[in-house]
Amino acid sequence: MTETFKVAMLHIEPKTADIEANRTLISNSLRKAALAGVKWVLTPEMAVSGYFFEEVIGTKWISPQPDRWLTEIMELCKSLDIGVFLSYPERELSSGKCYNCLFAINRKGELAGKHAKIEVHPGAEEGWSSPGNSLSVFEMDGCKLGMLICADTYDGKHAGILAGQGAKLIIAAAAWGSKYPPEERWKKRTVETGLPLWVCNRTGREKQVDFTQARSVVVEDGVEKLVYIGEKSAMLVFDFDPGSKRTLSQTFRIIDIP
Repeated sequence: MTETFKVAMLHIEPKTADIEANRTLISNSLRKAALAGVKWVLTPEMAVSGYFFEEVIGTKWISPQPDRWLTEIMELCKSLDIGVFLSYPERELSSGKCYNCLFAINRKGELAGKHAKIEVHPGAEEGWSSPGNSLSVFEMDGCKLGMLICADTYDGKHAGILAGQGAKLIIAAAAWGSKYPPEERWKKRTVETGLPLWVCNRTGREKQVDFTQARSVVVEDGVEKLVYIGEKSAMLVFDFDPGSKRTLSQTFRIIDIP
């Protein structure tokens, strides 16, 4: 794809441990995005389970991927001619270890790339997840991409590796609340690498964490070109030029998500 196309971030409120409700929200949002002419959809970190799911439902539901639902999403992407960057955990079949993953599914319904979160927080919120140990660049619609998850953007090490591997754009899923805000970190990553950074964050509240002031952003050259903060779930749409790897929009187009 060489022409300009629309991208959407799902700045949503995942419900803690309500897997089926969150899956339905994502599937319906993909259909709504396709009707709006969107070609790529981004989801926040832990979009399917919520952040503090383990103490409620444990980890037995996490499967080797692609499981039944991920296969359905791949088929849906093909039928809608839409790609998705989907935050969804994975269990390693050989070891039984679980990972906090971001899957890239292209418009043909194929798995184009995967990233397992490296900078895993210890303790109750992420103790279920083993840290990933690799970074890789992949191609989607002619764009060379790298993916990170939340704290992977805390310093410049991982973004720098992706830039060194030839990425032209970095996409990140986040569940980064307002208690410890990212401050200037996302801006710094774009200055250090020279690459645009898209961060799809979330809203709502879970346990002691307030995400209602969390930011979803498109950052280019050290500047937050597009920013959204909102308590309600919303689809944030913008126009992307794959040739220049730059957004053409001055603001997000906001589409309500029920």
